[in-house]
Amino acid sequence: MQYCLTQSFEKIILETNSLTLKNILTKQWKTPWEQAEKIEEIQKAITGKQVKMKHIFREANSLADYLANIGIEQVETVKAQSFYNLSSRGRRIINVDK
Repeated sequence: MQYCLTQSFEKIILETNSLTLKNILTKQWKTPWEQAEKIEEIQKAITGKQVKMKHIFREANSLADYLANIGIEQVETVKAQSFYNLSSRGRRIINVDK
């Protein structure tokens, strides 16, 4: 979300595998006090933007989950500009989705 804001994107699709987070951000559920500060920051960021919030089941989003984990675990920047730049596991996930 922060990247979208710094790039001045106005139309955003925000996907999460957490139904709880989706319902909190869309103000359908109350924010747990432990997460109130971060949730309010995100809610302020999406105010006035065209944000479509979606709940995606984790099983249906395995490639994004895999790539996010690489981003968290790697110290250096990882770039994959084609199918063959991905690791064998990443290629396998794509092939299973086909």
